[in-house]
Amino acid sequence: MSDSRVTVLPDGRELGWLEIGKPKGAPIFAFHGTPGSRSQFALDEASVGKAGLRLICPDRPGYGLSTFQPGRRLIDWPRDVEYLADHLKIERFAVLGHSGGGPHAVVCAALLSSRVTGAAIVSGVGPFSHPQALESMKRSDQMIMKLALRQPRVLRAFSTLQMGFFRHWLDRALDFMMKPLPEQDVAILARPQVRASMAMEAQRLSRTAGTSVAQDFEVFAADWGFDLGAIEVPVHLWQGDADVNVPPLHARLMHDAIPGSVLHELPGAGHFFIFDRLTEICEDLKVS
Repeated sequence: MSDSRVTVLPDGRELGWLEIGKPKGAPIFAFHGTPGSRSQFALDEASVGKAGLRLICPDRPGYGLSTFQPGRRLIDWPRDVEYLADHLKIERFAVLGHSGGGPHAVVCAALLSSRVTGAAIVSGVGPFSHPQALESMKRSDQMIMKLALRQPRVLRAFSTLQMGFFRHWLDRALDFMMKPLPEQDVAILARPQVRASMAMEAQRLSRTAGTSVAQDFEVFAADWGFDLGAIEVPVHLWQGDADVNVPPLHARLMHDAIPGSVLHELPGAGHFFIFDRLTEICEDLKVS
């Protein structure tokens, strides 16, 4: 099931996605980080299939094979997911979001409650309506979020340059990216298969990738448009306590706001532990 596919949405945009695992397995829609693409979850395809899971991994607007969507809001994403589920004839499904994909899984749990069986938020960005959410982030990320709120055009220009650097000088970009990370994350990102996957993503970056990265941050910084307290489906929050990309406070704030949510805080884990625990997280989600 490793071939990428594209469908045309009702508004004329294209939506790309990748499927891994068992064609008749338990369906989970998995949302990539920022930046990222549908291929993020394909590193452990054999284990996903062995666990009897079916992961449907869409590209968000402007990433990979998906068309950029001007003026996108977080609450627009569930419509794309629902259309893809209908296209695939999947009535009920779970959702999983890593990092920047976290809010996109949360909004599906909130607005597609009749179809979503459960949600897993892994190292997920939290809402910035709480002042400490911004204050807890490292200084460079605080600057990006402030640009998203006040000078989005500047952020889009910066992100476009950043993605260009990533495309043409991947090794230097990765070395720079890893400098502030804990040793747990550095060890994961240094693995040959992870490095090769990121190299493939760099080679296949869409022309709108930089703008889409900036748009993600604009979406995170804006009002999310729904009440976390109204979520009724089971939500599991997975968070490493050594994460410097998305501070643990984000998971704790969402845990406090979402009724009945379960927080799995992993001692010593960084931001990228999902590469080691994807199947475990999905299995737990399948049970819930």
